[in-house]
Amino acid sequence: MEQHFLLILSILLLGSSCSNVGDTAPTFKLKTTEGYVLNSQNLQGKIIVVNVWATWCPTCIQEIPALNRLKAKYAGDTSIVFLGLCEEGTNQMNQVLKRVPFNYYQVANAGKYSDKLQTRLVKTFPQNLIINNNFEIVYEVSDGSFNIFQSLDEKIAELINQREKKISS
Repeated sequence: MEQHFLLILSILLLGSSCSNVGDTAPTFKLKTTEGYVLNSQNLQGKIIVVNVWATWCPTCIQEIPALNRLKAKYAGDTSIVFLGLCEEGTNQMNQVLKRVPFNYYQVANAGKYSDKLQTRLVKTFPQNLIINNNFEIVYEVSDGSFNIFQSLDEKIAELINQREKKISS
């Protein structure tokens, strides 16, 4: 009996720490709350920073100021796109955004696409991903991060350095 329990626990732990880093990101066509249509084709060649969030998730809301600082740091770089995927509808999302502005492009009702990005057996919030210019998922962190700004910033800087080395070669 104990062996069965340990086997099941091991499977659950392995599944809960799965990652989609190295996978090609699922294609998409999403309409932002501002009316822009973002799709896989028009973002090809760009670095895409994705935040999957929910209005009821306190950790999601807490990390928004740090994510806004990150976006502000790269505001002059048009090769980087910041995309927020909210699980709830526009009304619920906008109620939160009135209190806590979130400067990423925002997509409401984004569950169908964010489910494809899910890295664990149970969907966790928040989830932050970075997709490189080849449309590969190169970074992922779920359940929040002690310093989300630093962890995302380091990976973005690494991708920019790789791009610049290719250009200068």
